[in-house]
Amino acid sequence: MTGSGALPDETAAETGLGAAAPVRCARPGGTAPADVAGEPPAGPSRTVAGLALACHPGPAAAVTALVAALVALAGWGPAGTALAALAVLTGQLSVGWCNDAVDAARDAAAARAAKPIVAGLVTARTVRAAAFAALAACVPISLACGAVAGAAHLFAVAAAWAYNLWLKGTAASWATYAAGFGAVPVFVAAGMPGGLPPAWWAVLAAALLGCAAHLANVLPDIEADVATGVRGWPQRLGAARVRAVLPLPLLAASVLLVAGPPGPAGPARWLALAGVAACAAAGLLLGRRVPRAPFVAAIGAAGIDVLLLAATPGVVTAG
Repeated sequence: MTGSGALPDETAAETGLGAAAPVRCARPGGTAPADVAGEPPAGPSRTVAGLALACHPGPAAAVTALVAALVALAGWGPAGTALAALAVLTGQLSVGWCNDAVDAARDAAAARAAKPIVAGLVTARTVRAAAFAALAACVPISLACGAVAGAAHLFAVAAAWAYNLWLKGTAASWATYAAGFGAVPVFVAAGMPGGLPPAWWAVLAAALLGCAAHLANVLPDIEADVATGVRGWPQRLGAARVRAVLPLPLLAASVLLVAGPPGPAGPARWLALAGVAACAAAGLLLGRRVPRAPFVAAIGAAGIDVLLLAATPGVVTAG
């Protein structure tokens, strides 16, 4: 839900959303430079493509799918599940677009040609407007899920925006991911019939998964981040330490989901724990050669934990 989400992954400008000064950068194909803060560089189709890339489609889709699966398993029903998925999707879109608008100048300085603003597909101004539009849509859709559930989701989205605008470059960067992911069980439980409180171990496990997602998401860009002055938690650790630390929150989260519920852990829970351990090991072993491997491993571990929730009644709610 963040992305704490939301899962944003590039460096943030210290001066705020879209406040970066115009930067001249080369368009694809060797055409004239484009002003990242200026008018759209081409027609609507390029702008739409740029917005689609700037929203961080992979993390946005993954978080939306995982939360939708959780609420469906929790018994929200088809209409409730669709509403929750729409709320999460609009929140993730706002977070992703906010991230790219904030990072426009830093991305250009780091020559990140894959970024749509740097590539000249869309301008920071357009991405910034899209971020605010998605955020405006997210508020009523979230509250339509219920007052408590809506507040939990909006808290997660606010944490992700705080990350983009300020906390990304501080030692507390992990806190926004922990808060955003930790809000997921609150959101899911609040929308269930009866509005039960979430189980403490589910909240803590989700927060740990958020920390793991933060480490995995930033890992491929640590060197470029440090070069542009970003000093968040992963950047302070360094790439080697991040690869070594990353499996720990993944495993700790799964241990909580296995050991937390009352009663003996059955074969399904132990199998899930083994699967998470395999994902963590794969991410650790492949991280040096495949920069995105730790992030994919974290998503795989989170998917296994969703299956664990489905197989273990009473994990999502304390009752």
